[in-house]
Amino acid sequence: MAQGESGESPRAPGARALLAREWPFLVVCAGVCVGLGVVVGLDRFRRGTLLVAASVILGAWLRALLPAPRCGLLKVRGRAFDVATMLILGVSLVVVALAVPPPS
Repeated sequence: MAQGESGESPRAPGARALLAREWPFLVVCAGVCVGLGVVVGLDRFRRGTLLVAASVILGAWLRALLPAPRCGLLKVRGRAFDVATMLILGVSLVVVALAVPPPS
């Protein structure tokens, strides 16, 4: 087992460090999961899809406002590309949610 310079063995980062570093991504993922749960579990397509869209748009907003080191896994490419991609996806989901007619 490899040891650090101070003699102790290296450790994987703890859950608190992970939460502190990746909270924007986890918030977006939680919103997407809740939206999918509404679609699948409650059979509410429009509400669930709007929740997913709101989560993706929140991700775009967080990516636009947070500095790059604080974005975590929301940072994929450049800021403009990431924000534009998430905004296009979020607005597209809103359009789909509002355009699909309710079941008859």
